[in-house]
Amino acid sequence: MNKNKFGLLIVVVLIAIASVFILGEKNSTIWGNESNFAVSDTANIVKIFMVDKNNRSITIERDGHSWVLNGHLKAHTINMRMLLKTLKNLEVKYPVPRKMHNNIVKSMAGNAIKVEIYKNDYHINIGQIHLFPFVDKARVFYVGSATQDNQGTFMLIEGAERPYVVTIPGFRGFVSARFTTDPKDWLSHEIFRIKYNHIADIKVETPENPNRSFEIRKLDEGYEIMSLANRQILPAYDTVALFTFLDSFKNINYESLLDEMPQEKIDSLLSSQPSHIIHITEDNGTKHELKTYKMRSGYDQEEKYGYEPSYDLDRMYAWYKGQMLMVQYYTFDKITRPVDFFKPHQ
Repeated sequence: MNKNKFGLLIVVVLIAIASVFILGEKNSTIWGNESNFAVSDTANIVKIFMVDKNNRSITIERDGHSWVLNGHLKAHTINMRMLLKTLKNLEVKYPVPRKMHNNIVKSMAGNAIKVEIYKNDYHINIGQIHLFPFVDKARVFYVGSATQDNQGTFMLIEGAERPYVVTIPGFRGFVSARFTTDPKDWLSHEIFRIKYNHIADIKVETPENPNRSFEIRKLDEGYEIMSLANRQILPAYDTVALFTFLDSFKNINYESLLDEMPQEKIDSLLSSQPSHIIHITEDNGTKHELKTYKMRSGYDQEEKYGYEPSYDLDRMYAWYKGQMLMVQYYTFDKITRPVDFFKPHQ
């Protein structure tokens, strides 16, 4: 009886071990390395290269805790997290059926995006011993179009004979949209990332209403706030309001980059009166200047507000570092306060 129980225990243990092995290595075990798309240790990824059939490419490289796009631009943090999560969770649903093989391969030859994943690795990697580091091209695969039901994506490992339908467990949709060679999809949307204690001087001008304009200077001890309308320094100010305002500059982003706006429209905007002009000088001497301009009211404004406003009440244009941006009042209202915002409340 004891022998039977012991034998049964051995069988159960072996089944459990086999299950863990099969589930943990599903892609590479069931269908071999031709289906090994996922990258489990994304923390070791140092570079991702993508190129489409029109030879448009992007390169994203790790730089400490952040990522750099095409060698000099800051990459979008949230989009990079999503990409790394996608790479980690890729899972094969099934191989492309033989009867569909030729059509899918032909389609991928015309529209697939090539993805190269580079990781840190070691020539000697035994337990806690890691010697002779090098950068390894860990994965190269092609991302095609979505399946007919939009619940999977056709993908092919470089050198493999058979493509697979790949998805992310628990995700309804297709993953091909997460592999894009448009630089705008990976470009950081940040405008200002300035901590309040690094702001030496800030001036906010409102040309259409000068009584709102002000300048804040950091002193050896505390700050001074001056109304630009009468050049008078406020005798007292609300400390909470001041630090709420200054702290807002640590995370100011734009909604979209308007790099396809015709030059004539850009020139027209820049020749018009700005809504706001923001000048910032950091304590290291770095200077920033940003101008905002009203945006014509869209067709949705009347439906949203019950009347047709003379300008868009949700968004406006911003000119910064030679680029036209679309920004939201929800974000910019925090940094375009009137001088009265800082006056102590009675």
